[in-house]
Amino acid sequence: MAGGKVEQSRVELEKELSLAREEIRILKDQFDSIFSEQGDRNAAEILREAAFQQAVLIAELREKEGVLKKLVITDGLTGLYNHRHFQRRLREEFDRIKRYSGELSLIMIDIDNFKNYNDTHGHPAGDKVLSMVAKILLANTRHSDIVARYGGEEFVALCHGGIEDTAGVAERFRREIEKAEIPGQEQQPLLAGQTEGCLTICLGVAACDASMGEPGVLVERADEKLYQAKREGRNRVVY
Repeated sequence: MAGGKVEQSRVELEKELSLAREEIRILKDQFDSIFSEQGDRNAAEILREAAFQQAVLIAELREKEGVLKKLVITDGLTGLYNHRHFQRRLREEFDRIKRYSGELSLIMIDIDNFKNYNDTHGHPAGDKVLSMVAKILLANTRHSDIVARYGGEEFVALCHGGIEDTAGVAERFRREIEKAEIPGQEQQPLLAGQTEGCLTICLGVAACDASMGEPGVLVERADEKLYQAKREGRNRVVY
């Protein structure tokens, strides 16, 4: 549903941008006509009015282009970066550290037993949980980190730091989600050490190293750690 709304907004914006560009083209033609009428005493006045109209249109055009750009790279439900934009940034950052050196790590995040939550409370409630989790993740990242929705109930965080530092970020994510007040979480399956149901996440962390020829290898290693976290009982960080 949310994805459909985003696509509709994108189409509408593209139509508006096309119309704005056409209006600017018409104003340009008017300019050309005015400049060809050197003897017209009102030409300067008309020119000033046309210039003002064009300035307004250009400002509106830039604003709409900015909104459209944001729609293209943003997940419609959570407001985080989408999968496509994450892949592009991953490639950019991977190439950058390969060329200039530096540290880069990836956190793969999955909401534990999310299907149970959806089955119990319905998909609208599940969508609200996804949005809540996204806000918590975003609130606990550093300015240079890149947080995105990877797909379904999975999220990723691309961090400029080593494995220990990034594992600390992941643990902060885990604690903040565990203590968050999420409606209906008491009906989640009990995990080891729990006395009542709680919505939790598991996280896998991997760091880029010299042996990695492609950024996809970093994703694969973080994903392996994520599944290890699931096998070991969920609600934990593995790196």
